[in-house]
Amino acid sequence: MASTKARILHVDDNQDSRLLIAALLSQCGYGVATVGSVAEALEIVAEVDFDLCILDVRLPDGNGLELCQSIRKMRPKLPVLYYSAYADEEEQREALKVSGDAYLRKPVCLDELQQAVEGLLKENFVASWFGDSPAARTVAYSCQTNPPESVSTVN
Repeated sequence: MASTKARILHVDDNQDSRLLIAALLSQCGYGVATVGSVAEALEIVAEVDFDLCILDVRLPDGNGLELCQSIRKMRPKLPVLYYSAYADEEEQREALKVSGDAYLRKPVCLDELQQAVEGLLKENFVASWFGDSPAARTVAYSCQTNPPESVSTVN
């Protein structure tokens, strides 16, 4: 998925975290934009067509849950990955119930982050090509996991 140069927005008030995660995702081939506040995030989401948002839950001018809801109004199908150092199980359930697609706890294992990002991007890619039809999604996933040995085209 990284070969398509997916664009990821990372929202975190901790600059060190932004730099580390941006470096990791850039090395994986993704385009990464980082901001440190809800206001900056809303401004850039209105201007740029991102493929994924990674949101810290607690931000200086709001919280990730409310930010996600605002983002969903602009981009309803944009995948959102929450992560937080302060996460408890109730907060995680609420975040996923409200609008998030996945939730990781800080400190984030970089392999776990990479897997979550790849999974959400792949899921979003399949949905964009095949829609929400369960049958079409099953065929798409089957082709990804068991690609045909040969393909013929008829003109």
